[in-house]
Amino acid sequence: MEHKKDRISELPDPLLQHVLSFVPIKQVVQSSTLSKRWKHVWFTIPVLEFDKTFFESKLWCKDNKKARKIQTRRVDQILLNRRRMGLSINKFTLFMPLTRPKSVSQVVDPWIDYVVKSDVEELNLDFYDDTWKRYLYPLPQSVLLAKSITMLMLTGCSLESLSLSCDIKINFSSLKKLSLVNVRTDDQIIQTLLAGCPVIEDMSIEHCCGLKTIHFSGLSKLKFIELKLNDGLKKVKLEASNLCCLHIQEMTASRINMVHFKTLKMLKLSSRCITDNWLNCYISQLPLIEYLSLYGCQMLEKIKISSHSLKTLYLLLCKNLVEVQINDTPKLCELSYGGTSTISFSVNALPYLSEATYQMVSHSGPWDVQKIELLAKLSNSKLFNLRSIYSAKDIVIPKELKETLPSPSYNVKQFHLWMSKPFTTHEIVEIVDNLLWISPLPELLLITHSIGVKPWFETISFKFSYKNPILREENPSCCKFLPVPCWRHCLKTITIENFRASTNEETLKADEETLEKYFYENAKILESFEFHPRADS
Repeated sequence: MEHKKDRISELPDPLLQHVLSFVPIKQVVQSSTLSKRWKHVWFTIPVLEFDKTFFESKLWCKDNKKARKIQTRRVDQILLNRRRMGLSINKFTLFMPLTRPKSVSQVVDPWIDYVVKSDVEELNLDFYDDTWKRYLYPLPQSVLLAKSITMLMLTGCSLESLSLSCDIKINFSSLKKLSLVNVRTDDQIIQTLLAGCPVIEDMSIEHCCGLKTIHFSGLSKLKFIELKLNDGLKKVKLEASNLCCLHIQEMTASRINMVHFKTLKMLKLSSRCITDNWLNCYISQLPLIEYLSLYGCQMLEKIKISSHSLKTLYLLLCKNLVEVQINDTPKLCELSYGGTSTISFSVNALPYLSEATYQMVSHSGPWDVQKIELLAKLSNSKLFNLRSIYSAKDIVIPKELKETLPSPSYNVKQFHLWMSKPFTTHEIVEIVDNLLWISPLPELLLITHSIGVKPWFETISFKFSYKNPILREENPSCCKFLPVPCWRHCLKTITIENFRASTNEETLKADEETLEKYFYENAKILESFEFHPRADS
């Protein structure tokens, strides 16, 4: 019998190395057992990524501690072989447990020293402490002299030792992206660090400790800044003439100053120090702003948003916000509000608004006139999302409101409900009935709900088609407040798809019969009803 030719193994080394650089490290190591050729290729790939699964995989040993020791020796051998062969490293990633910082440093420091000397371009060091003792890895000074590094990502490290070295000169002449997560540092170290990064474009500082003041200036290439939940940070001052994206989530900060932000397009803020005056002052100085998100800004009370460039606006959980005026924002196409309904919401005509979202808060109470009026103001869009609904009872609108108020979302063509709790057969009709009062002429109705098993959520779709209405009475009560007849007088076909596959056949049959009965009893001219549950995959 003629054996099939192994064409993959015949590929040149550079091509095989490129392919393996996209494969998880565990599988790359396994490939080295195929032949001497594959072993050679594995040892020479320029991308080395030792992640958590590499050190704790049951492939090597059932006991995690023993597996870590085995893999630590394996990394030693891999790097030693590369050193002997004089090979360079383009990318080095290390995710490693930090149980004893001193013993880990004895092992890891030589690895990093070799990697830096190998002209590494991307360096990602992530040390996680699974003992809850908040150990941090002391970063070797050799990293700060690496001219070749273009991307540096540090997690679970300490930079404190750097402040003790007066003679060290940081030289990140090629560094474009810097990320610090759970790093112990201080104001002076960050200033010294940034002074050695003349071409940096992307800067992220998250969950770090030891910082009191951050001052960015003189970084003409900087385009992205992210500051999130840094313990003890009080003051932020930013000067970046070419910045495009800024994300600040600093609840303890007492002062945030921004200077020369004419190029800013995206601004995400979450801080207790953001006031009405602050926001009105800075928004007027951002001529190119396209995306604005305000989350948990507790000092905001009355805000006015006016921008000729703004396309996306998020207002979420600003609990003291009582008045919002959105004026002269002709390009706004996405609007999202999450909070109580006891708010004065003024929205001028938004000709390009394609998506709007109302995220109900848990303590907002039952449906009332204010909530429905707010829904109406947010519903001038093609797609409307109603989020944070816990269960079916939270979508039920009192009968007296339905009889005295117009449907708030009659212009919406696609309505999407997001629910946390699964529903029963009886509840699905109640949900649909209330949604079709809120939005009485949708083309597409979506219900996303939890299912208790992976993938945890699923989305049911109701597709509607209509024809000219037939009114058997002059002024039907169901649509007396609407400019056009509701779905009951013009629904022609309905197709229900992706219905909950996680349930049994008996429940599915009951769901189908209940929905079919509901639509045929309420839709006067319905011609077709189709029900398609999703098959289990």
